[in-house]
Amino acid sequence: MKPADKKAYDRDYALAKKTGKPFFPYAIFKDTIVAGLTIVGIIVLAIVVQVEVGEPVNPATTDFVPRPEWYFYFAFELLKIFANQDVLTPVIMATFMVPNIMIILLVVWPFIDRGPERRIWKRPFAMGMIVIVTGMLCYLTYLGANSPAGVASQGLPVGGLDEAGTAGMQVFMNNGCGSCHMVAGVGAPGPGPDLTNFGSKGWDEAKQIAWLKAPNPPMPSYASLPPADLEALATFVNGLGTKYK
Repeated sequence: MKPADKKAYDRDYALAKKTGKPFFPYAIFKDTIVAGLTIVGIIVLAIVVQVEVGEPVNPATTDFVPRPEWYFYFAFELLKIFANQDVLTPVIMATFMVPNIMIILLVVWPFIDRGPERRIWKRPFAMGMIVIVTGMLCYLTYLGANSPAGVASQGLPVGGLDEAGTAGMQVFMNNGCGSCHMVAGVGAPGPGPDLTNFGSKGWDEAKQIAWLKAPNPPMPSYASLPPADLEALATFVNGLGTKYK
C-alpha cells in the first residue's frame, strides 16, 4: 500500500470509529436478521421444492450411474470434458490442474490486489476476477453437463437401425452399458473398450451371447437377461461400425 493511501485509510478509519456505531448490538443484530432470513429461506425451499425420494438402493445393480454431491459436481463434469481414451488425462486435468489453478488464484489474489477499499464498486479488478472465475466454473460445468458422455441414456447417434438393432440399442441403454462403453462418441471412455466399430471383429451371434453371459471381469454378467434381450443386444453390438453406423 502506498504511504498516501495508508494515511487516507487511517484517517477514514479513525473518523468511522469515532462517529460509527459499536459492534454490539448493531452488527450482531444485523447478522441475526440475515441468518434468520437464510434459515427461513431454506425451510421454505425444503417445503416448496421437495427433494425426490427414489427407489431403495439395490447393492446388486449393474446399471447404476453414480452422481456426486453438489459441491463435487464441477469436478465431476470436468472429468467428462477432458475425457478421452487416455484414462490419466481427465483425472489429472479435472482433479488436479484446473481446481488447483483456481485455488492458487484465490490464495494469491489478496497479495496482488492490495487496495484498502472495501466497497465493491471501487474494486473493479477484484470484482472482475470473481466474475471471471465464477463464470468459468459455471461454463465448464455447463459444458460437462451437456457433453455427449452425459446423454447416453437418451439415445445413440447410430444410423441404419432396423427393428432388431433398435431393440438391441434399447437393451444397451436400459442396462447401463453406456456407463462403461462409448459408441460414436457417446457414453463413458472406460473402463470398457469403445464399441463404435466392434462389428469389424466379425463375431457371430452365438459368440457374442456367450460373452455377454460370461465376460471377463470387471464387466458384469448379463446371463439373467431374457433370451430375446440377449439376442437383440448381440445383434446390435455385432452390427456397430458395419451394419449400424
